[in-house]
Amino acid sequence: MAQANKPLSGPRRFQWNAGGWFGASLGSSAWMVFTSCFVAVHDQPLLALIPTVGFTIVLIASLTLWARRNHIYPFTAMMWLLGLIAIVIPFVWIAVTSYGSEAALSAMNWPVSAWAIVLVSSVAPALILWFLVLERSSTPTDNDRSRHDSTMA
Repeated sequence: MAQANKPLSGPRRFQWNAGGWFGASLGSSAWMVFTSCFVAVHDQPLLALIPTVGFTIVLIASLTLWARRNHIYPFTAMMWLLGLIAIVIPFVWIAVTSYGSEAALSAMNWPVSAWAIVLVSSVAPALILWFLVLERSSTPTDNDRSRHDSTMA
C-alpha cells in the first residue's frame, strides 16, 4: 500500500521535489497577490479580481499536480504547470497594464511598454524549451532502461 502512494520517479533529470515544485509555482505567481492588493487599494476592486483569480488558478493547478504525483511524471507535470503559467501570467499582465489606473501603475512602478509585455509573455515558453532541452539531454536512469527493456521482450 505504501508503494501506491510513492511518487513516480522521472526517467531523466526532473524529479519530484517539494521545495522546487512549490518554489516554482509560488515564485511565478506571488506577484499577482501584491498586484491585486495595489489595484484594490487604488479603487479598482473588479480589476483586482483578475490577478487574484490568476494566482488561485496557478496555486490550485500546482496543488492538484502535486497531489497526483504518484500518477504523473515530474517532467510532464512541470510542462503542464509551465503551460498554464504561459497563459495566465500574460493575461494578468496585459489586463493590469490595460485597465490599471495611472495611480496604481505608478505606485507599483509598473512598466507600461510593449517590450515589457513581450518579455513577460516569453519567459514561461523559454523555460519550457530550456527544460525540454535539459530533460532530453540527460541519459535515462536505470529504472527507465529496465522498464524499456521489459517492454521490448
